[in-house]
Amino acid sequence: MTEQLFIIDTDTKLRDVDTDSYGNYIAITEKNEIIAPFFRTQLPENYLSFRVRRLTDSLFLVLSIPPKGEHNALIYDCEGKLQLSFFAGAGIEEVLVFKDKIVFTYFDEGVFGDDGPNLEGLAVFNFRGEMLYGFNSNANWLIADCYCACKLDQNTVLFYPYTDFQMIALNLKTFAWKQYETPADFRGAHSMVYNRGQVILHGTYENKTNFFLWNIAGKEVTKFGTFDGGLKGLEEGKFMTLKSNGFSIINPLEE
Repeated sequence: MTEQLFIIDTDTKLRDVDTDSYGNYIAITEKNEIIAPFFRTQLPENYLSFRVRRLTDSLFLVLSIPPKGEHNALIYDCEGKLQLSFFAGAGIEEVLVFKDKIVFTYFDEGVFGDDGPNLEGLAVFNFRGEMLYGFNSNANWLIADCYCACKLDQNTVLFYPYTDFQMIALNLKTFAWKQYETPADFRGAHSMVYNRGQVILHGTYENKTNFFLWNIAGKEVTKFGTFDGGLKGLEEGKFMTLKSNGFSIINPLEE
């Protein structure tokens, strides 16, 4: 396993970082400052912001906890000017940005909470804040909690929902989906990444620090390596872990 450390120039603790597998990042601090390699901007501090995601070279998404009834998904430009806002649901667990779509997944507190996109377990929005698809309503399924999700390719999200723990691939163009029978070896994994026909998962119920390599077309599962801490799946078989003043990119298969 290799670990590449990236330090971000700030004297304030980071709340979240969005990065690709090469370390091209955008970060948000506890004081709602946005930091990226080529710009910095200060957002209003009246909201508790907990997620940041790059949408385009000039736009980024921030998820906040606003007063009840207000929008919690805010799209800003690089100068910190609010472009639009919308309600993305409560109990958001993960946010994945694709070419022209945003995928939100939800904790069980959201799925069994108040009305909203969160009841879907997984919801797909466009960059205008319009919900295009909700999984629970359209798939005759119940995602009670989406434990983890990652990109399978630029048009497909792969996710691992509770309670059945079957891996599901959802095409974001057609909204057709495919279910994979999933071995019990990594039941309860909370992060994963797809790479060349294989899924790498981390942090199961029984093995909270182990990695598991699963050939998605077969039944072969290999347990290997350990990492003590929370991980977020990126692409190309890599993960990210957040630190107080930066982040590390983890490649569990590289020596």
